[in-house]
Amino acid sequence: MVVKGPLQPFRAVACFDFSVRFRRLKNITLLTMPGCLRIREVSMKLPWKHSHCIVCGVSGGLSIEHIIPESFGGVLTCCFICRRCNSSFGSGFEAGARLAPELRKAAFGLRNSLPELNDKLERGGEYKSLFEDQISKRKLRKDGHLGISELKDGSLIVPEPDALGQLKSIMQKRGISDSEIKNALTMWEDAPAGHRVDLGAGVIVKKWQEHPSTPTYTEPSLSPLVPLKIAFEFAALLVGGLIYDDAFGSLRDVLRKQDRNLADEMVTHNRASKPDAFHGIAFEGNHEVAQFQVRFFGLLAYTVRFPKIAIDHPPAVYTHRLDTGDDWVHLADGAD
Repeated sequence: MVVKGPLQPFRAVACFDFSVRFRRLKNITLLTMPGCLRIREVSMKLPWKHSHCIVCGVSGGLSIEHIIPESFGGVLTCCFICRRCNSSFGSGFEAGARLAPELRKAAFGLRNSLPELNDKLERGGEYKSLFEDQISKRKLRKDGHLGISELKDGSLIVPEPDALGQLKSIMQKRGISDSEIKNALTMWEDAPAGHRVDLGAGVIVKKWQEHPSTPTYTEPSLSPLVPLKIAFEFAALLVGGLIYDDAFGSLRDVLRKQDRNLADEMVTHNRASKPDAFHGIAFEGNHEVAQFQVRFFGLLAYTVRFPKIAIDHPPAVYTHRLDTGDDWVHLADGAD
């Protein structure tokens, strides 16, 4: 039932409306949130029953959406947005979201328990190195090596797996014979680390081993559209088909237009005292308006408030343990 007025309460017609692949629960831990008192496990087996995109309203062509981005390690999915909106998010505010410095720093604090996810988030990040008196800035590639860069003096900094290919290409362009190139490459392979070696034809090389590189963290911070999108999609799982009501129209517009300024008015950012290996989403109840909290790596907390909307539903918490792979949802006692 939808009650019209300045503040519009929504009574959820179903606790959850999922079409997700979900593992059974194992270790139960709580994502402690204001308004979530004593909580209990609920079952989530319902598919998404509606045929329209929850963002643009188009009928049909729905695709699987990761509610917490897959690039963050998210596994919770639902088939309730169209391919166009999914693609728009993926190429828009979610495109570089995993490179946000605050997200990578939080993951780095958990690198011992989440090494693969930490490495995944670092791919594409910018790193800097000091070579004598010159600074090199390079991006970390998918293979875990830093890319090629040119210093101010014209020297090339080349990762070792690419070195032979680069040297061969440079010498071929300078007209060096195949036999001379072969001899030069042998000299390179036999060269000791830290010493300059003249390979001829004006090519001088120096092997650097275990050269320290540090992230610059100059990438943009996480867009508020990311936690807003997550909260909106979690709300859809709570209220089902009521997510199509006109009262949610302003939220849909913000997401469809990817309006960062308006999203920023609905989202506030806080931090916990230390990171923990979980992501979480919570509906904290109505604090004048419907209020959600989105957590990344236990450390980054985003409070999302829906203007002029209240949801008549018990507080609900979704938790995904990144170290064990378990995920679950709890509702406050008294849920139907």
